[in-house]
Amino acid sequence: MTDAAIVTEWIDLKVGSAVMSAYVARPAEPGRYPGVVVGHEIYGLHDTARAATDRLASLGAIAVLPDLFHRVAPRAELTLHVDRERGLELLRTLNRPEVVDDISACLDELRRRGAVSLNMVGFSAGGHVAYYAATQLPLAATAAFYPGWLTNTDVPLSTPEPTVEATPGITGRIALFFGGEDPLIDAEARDELEAALSANDIQHEIVVYDDAPHGFLFPGRDSYRPEFAEDSWTRLADLLRD
Repeated sequence: MTDAAIVTEWIDLKVGSAVMSAYVARPAEPGRYPGVVVGHEIYGLHDTARAATDRLASLGAIAVLPDLFHRVAPRAELTLHVDRERGLELLRTLNRPEVVDDISACLDELRRRGAVSLNMVGFSAGGHVAYYAATQLPLAATAAFYPGWLTNTDVPLSTPEPTVEATPGITGRIALFFGGEDPLIDAEARDELEAALSANDIQHEIVVYDDAPHGFLFPGRDSYRPEFAEDSWTRLADLLRD
């Protein structure tokens, strides 16, 4: 996967009786590309989520960023940190069946566009969505950046049992990226995920950047760590290429 010129657009996808907006970025040059669903953070369709979608496209993927909050706050773009409580409130409106419906609609769109494989990348809360989607849907590869709440029942997405317990359903490859200084995801949680993935013989990689905080991937934030971010993007490109 190499950097390429891209084109972007907004589309509407039918999900049951609802309509969900999604941001799409793809290489400008026609070709056969992997498809990627992008799971956003609690800040909704924030410009950093769209920028990540663009970068996936520039690497040679058809990337679809769905509006996971479309049922209660369509096209929400919350302000980083300032709107954290509102974002957590919106996160708590998500449930497993509806999230699977949303991701399934994106996978159908990727199939329609001729994607050669179906994959997902998620960030923070969107990383949780990606992990759960991998247990329920035929994803070839999944990458989750600092996904929270996987080993507890603190949000509806991790109920009735912690999402880690659904790990046996994963059929594709999965990579998890964490910061060692992330106060939201401790070593015990990471070890529990490692144990579950290993016990189920799932092809996986868990990458821990010891000096990185939560949210190290996105430029323009105090938490951004360029050296770890670029290493992550390289690993992510390799994952989608395999």
